[in-house]
Amino acid sequence: HAQIDPATVVEIGEALYEAVKDNQPVINTAVDWAGAVPKGVTDWTKLENWKGPAQSDSFYIEFKNGIGMKLTKFAWRFVWKYGGDMNGVGKYVTQAGIDIDTAYAYLSEHLDVEVKSLKPVNYGTSDAPVGGVDIQVSVSSHGLFEKTTKVCTMTVKGDGTSALGTCEHGSFG
Repeated sequence: HAQIDPATVVEIGEALYEAVKDNQPVINTAVDWAGAVPKGVTDWTKLENWKGPAQSDSFYIEFKNGIGMKLTKFAWRFVWKYGGDMNGVGKYVTQAGIDIDTAYAYLSEHLDVEVKSLKPVNYGTSDAPVGGVDIQVSVSSHGLFEKTTKVCTMTVKGDGTSALGTCEHGSFG
């Protein structure tokens, strides 16, 4: 029986997955998510009092060509469940990932989106842990020649808050 350490936050779920593959959403929300839970916990359903899902504002990354025509666009929200505790201790994260709003590509273009989760951290104290994890969205667009990738990262936390990290979003052309 593994020793459970509420103060040490570890990541569960998928560390890396594809959300859009060659213009088609391929996300499988049953398995494509991440969590930040106490060390020694492998099954988030063992924690209690989950709330949410919380969701961020909508973000988008759009690529245009030289004459301003939209080539590809991806719009999404970060989503996560929060507040799960271990015998009343801590606030942790599960099912963190993204909800896709839009995945558009013009005929000649290819849109690929990858989601990565990284840096599970205790943002609280050892007595009152608050788990958090970074969700990083990489949006790639390519036509016949060049491939362009833009990245946006959000830290989602067990208290239901979030903090936007480095995020390239909006229109690029």
